[in-house]
Amino acid sequence: MSILSCASVSKVFNDNGFEALRNISMEVEDGECVGIVGESGSGKSTLGSILGGLEKPTEGTVFYRGKDISKLKGTERKAFRRRVQYIFQDPKGAMNPFFTLARVLKEPLAINFPDLSDEEMMERAADILEKVGLPHSILNLHPYEISGGEAQRVVIARALLMNPDVIIADECVSALDLSIQAEVMNLLRHIREESNVSFLFISHDLDLVRYFCDRVCVMLHGRIVEFLQCDRMVEDAKSEYTRMLLRDAYGE
Repeated sequence: MSILSCASVSKVFNDNGFEALRNISMEVEDGECVGIVGESGSGKSTLGSILGGLEKPTEGTVFYRGKDISKLKGTERKAFRRRVQYIFQDPKGAMNPFFTLARVLKEPLAINFPDLSDEEMMERAADILEKVGLPHSILNLHPYEISGGEAQRVVIARALLMNPDVIIADECVSALDLSIQAEVMNLLRHIREESNVSFLFISHDLDLVRYFCDRVCVMLHGRIVEFLQCDRMVEDAKSEYTRMLLRDAYGE
C-alpha cells in the first residue's frame, strides 16, 4: 500500500477559472523519494499542496495509507497533519517573525504532544537542532536574526520533530546560494539514509532531482507527461518535453 497517493485529481481556481491540475494520479511508497519537475506554472506546487492537505482538489481523492484524507476526523486527522510535513520555499516566511526559534519549535510539540513539559520540549528542540547542524544557542534568536540557510535548517528541524512519514519539500533550496544549497541537500540525503521517511521533492532543478530522488514525475500544464526512474532519466525519456528539459539542463 502506498503511503501517500492521489487518484484523478483536478484543481480549478474559481476566481479565474484556471485549471491548475487535470486528472492527476500518482503514489509515493514507504521510504521512496519522488521528484516533481516542470517549468513554472506546470502545477508542481499545487499538486504538493493538495497531497499535503493544504488545499482541496476540485475533483479526485487524496489517500494517506489507503484512507481518503477528506474523511479523516479527530485523532486520524491530527495524525495525518503530524505525519505529513511540509517544507516551504521561503523558510522565514513559514515562521512567525515575532517568535523566538525556541517557540517556533516548541509550538508544534505543545499541540501534538501536550503531555510534554516545557523542559522536555526544550530538550527535544535542542537535540533536533544538533541533528540538522545548528547550535542550541540560536533558540533565543528570532527568524530575522539568522541566515537563509540556517532558517531552512530550522524548518527542516521543525518537520522532523513530528516524526513524519512523509516530507513534502517545495523548492526548498531554490532561494539559497549554491554552497548552502549543497549543505541542505546533503542534510536531506542524510535524513533519508537514517530514517524511512518518504519525500515528495518539488523542484525545477533536474540535477537536484537526479541526485536526491528515486523516481521523477514530469509535469506540463497541469498534467503528468511521464514517470521515470531517476538513474534512467536520460536513456528512458520518451516525451519531447522531458528531452527538452534534459537538453536545457545538460545539453543531452
